[in-house]
Amino acid sequence: MCALRAETTVKNRRGGRASVSIRQISKRYGSGPAAVDAVSLDLESGEFVTLLGASGSGKTTTLMVVAGFTAPDHGDVVLDGRSILGLPPEKRGIGVVFQNYALFPHMNALRNVAFPLRMRNVPRREARTRAEAALDRVGLASLGGRLPSQLSGGQQQRVALARALVFEPGLLLMDEPLGALDRALREQMKTEIRRLHRDLGITILYVTHDQEEALTLSDRIALMDRGRIIQIGAPRELYEHPANRFVASFIGEGSLIEGTVLRDEQGEASLLPRGGSQPLPARRTDLPKGAAAFILLRPEKLRLSRPDQGGGGAQAEVLDTVYVGDTTRVTLRMNDGATLVAKETNHADSLRWSPGADVRVAWAREDAALLPAEYS
Repeated sequence: MCALRAETTVKNRRGGRASVSIRQISKRYGSGPAAVDAVSLDLESGEFVTLLGASGSGKTTTLMVVAGFTAPDHGDVVLDGRSILGLPPEKRGIGVVFQNYALFPHMNALRNVAFPLRMRNVPRREARTRAEAALDRVGLASLGGRLPSQLSGGQQQRVALARALVFEPGLLLMDEPLGALDRALREQMKTEIRRLHRDLGITILYVTHDQEEALTLSDRIALMDRGRIIQIGAPRELYEHPANRFVASFIGEGSLIEGTVLRDEQGEASLLPRGGSQPLPARRTDLPKGAAAFILLRPEKLRLSRPDQGGGGAQAEVLDTVYVGDTTRVTLRMNDGATLVAKETNHADSLRWSPGADVRVAWAREDAALLPAEYS
């Protein structure tokens, strides 16, 4: 078990940015598998890092350990060079935004936002001024007198965000903050969160199962599965260079085709699909010739053309098309039986494909990643 440390209060540096180090955190409930298994993660001052994963992956437990609501079995959490495991949540100087808002129903928006300041013995007049400024920051200056029940879901979430920011913490934790909102409100709040992070420069640790949120908001993403961080990096890195097929399947959309790695005399790599005869070009890889692997083909990277247009590529048949406004999704079956999904931008000169049509599908070698077959 973690050692108990002397209880003091982390002094809040108004307007400051915190650096955070999560060191080998582990947590197990009962006799089952570990909810969090030796997770380590460093956040630089002012960085926006997202813990992304499915339900049960360990992301929220990790966040709750940092917040102080869950005690780890092993490991440490260091804030600005100092361990905070011995401190209760209210003395860590951390702002927290929950999915369910956790607003006091009997307090109006202004009093809800001022509450953390009152708990820190900030004089009443100063607390009111700072709470009004926080509400103005999230666009709710005129709604301070309303009770939570008189506010929309998006407005309640803004109040919760203002409350978490009002005492100007160096670190803000956000646990699925947009999960209860409809799509339009989610888009609005994502824009608001990006703006606040840019304007305030606060360090943010964000939890979500929504890959689009993670890609849109984050400086870096830590993808979790079964209590472990599988890959961490910038959004583009995880999307373009996934470490394995789990990451490829979770981040973005793509077609995975299984086969064997081939190499030509120049060392260029390709994949021979299982049961197929035509190698599929891929970018360079450390995987050896003959290794079992998957090729990842993102739908927006694929180019479709009529067979009589030339230009190379593999033969395929159109199975289905779906119009989705800005793009059309085209499902293809290659000659070896593998299924691909292509995404084409809709414009005046777009080709129209019909089920049963023969097409050629091509992609740039650098746009096709080869991934190891094993994942454990």
